[in-house]
Amino acid sequence: RNSLMNNSDISSPLRVESAPAPTESITSLGSLRALRLSKGLSVSDVSTRLKFSARLIEALEAERLESLPKGLALQSLLRNYAKLLGIDSKQLEISLQTDIGRVQGGIANHTSTRTLGPQHAEHSTRVGVWVWLGVIFLVVATVLGIAVWQSLLPAAWVPTWLEALIK
Repeated sequence: RNSLMNNSDISSPLRVESAPAPTESITSLGSLRALRLSKGLSVSDVSTRLKFSARLIEALEAERLESLPKGLALQSLLRNYAKLLGIDSKQLEISLQTDIGRVQGGIANHTSTRTLGPQHAEHSTRVGVWVWLGVIFLVVATVLGIAVWQSLLPAAWVPTWLEALIK
């Protein structure tokens, strides 16, 4: 070091520098462990920061693909882990494209009927219509029943068979 030290350098004598990040991009999951260790991070540290279980972090580093989630969860894990390590996740995502699948942005694309096939979407829409019609019918019947029971409707509006049923 030269003699131009500032006060912050003097006040923290136990300063630790991390290993420099690799200049080439990481293309295999096995390299993640070495990079994590070079940065002085434990699996527990990574798990805490990413909010993914330590078991998943270990499975990712060991390339145990059968233990990893699929789709959006795997893509999120990869992106966040790469960001934490300071590397680009694109090469890792390409290598795991079959496990990630085709993920498009927005939560609506993953929870709406647009992700279902045409037969599923049509069926769920038909069932939904009948459920709502049933609920509306029950509400109307309940309101009319209470109105007749409390004599809130004019007598001319109430059919004779309904009066007989109530009495």
